[in-house]
Amino acid sequence: MKKQRILIVGSEKGLGLGLAEAWLRKGWEVFATHLPNTDVSSLLALAERYPGSLSTGEIDVTDASHIAPLVASLSVRQFDIIFMVAGIYGPLHQSVLQASDAEFQQIMMTNAFGPARLARHLMPMLKPGGTLVFMSSHRGSIASNSEPGIGLELYRASKAALNMLARCIFMDISQKGHTVLSIHPGWVTTAMGTLDGAVEAEIDVKTSVNGMISVIEQHRNDRNHLFIDYANNIWPW
Repeated sequence: MKKQRILIVGSEKGLGLGLAEAWLRKGWEVFATHLPNTDVSSLLALAERYPGSLSTGEIDVTDASHIAPLVASLSVRQFDIIFMVAGIYGPLHQSVLQASDAEFQQIMMTNAFGPARLARHLMPMLKPGGTLVFMSSHRGSIASNSEPGIGLELYRASKAALNMLARCIFMDISQKGHTVLSIHPGWVTTAMGTLDGAVEAEIDVKTSVNGMISVIEQHRNDRNHLFIDYANNIWPW
């Protein structure tokens, strides 16, 4: 029986690494990307544990010059799922008043424009009826932004923008039977989720990863665009 195949963009650490390991355990073929010039020892260890099932490639989603080499390295592969994980928290202050042009550009390029642009280039590699997943956040929900004083302006704006770009992609590919999922992973104990240990998160990586995989399996044939979390709760746009 032919293995199912997933492409995970942003897999060298945190949730991306956890997702790669979990899908390998399920018997899938995984193509995992990482940032150039970064520590990939954890991915190499996975490759040793799952020989022949894990391939890797480099890309920084903010750099357009990286797209063509990645696409070329994927060759004629076709994927059942493409999961855009790459993202950042941005500056700690998270303030429009304090942010420099460079800070705002970085978070929007990394969290919204970069993943959406790359996803557009990868669409020919998504199998008919396949599923495109974006790592979103409940902070990207405009309707749920009802907490005075929380702030998080830059992060919220980047994830709301990602949700809109994901919807634009869905509208262009929906006639092919594809599903698009914008997933909130929960507040997870990763370096990003804890701000490098400065705050305490709510759930561990395993809980988030297992939840997301279960949700994707449940909805990957819905032929819809859903804004959903790891516990299968639907979020308002």
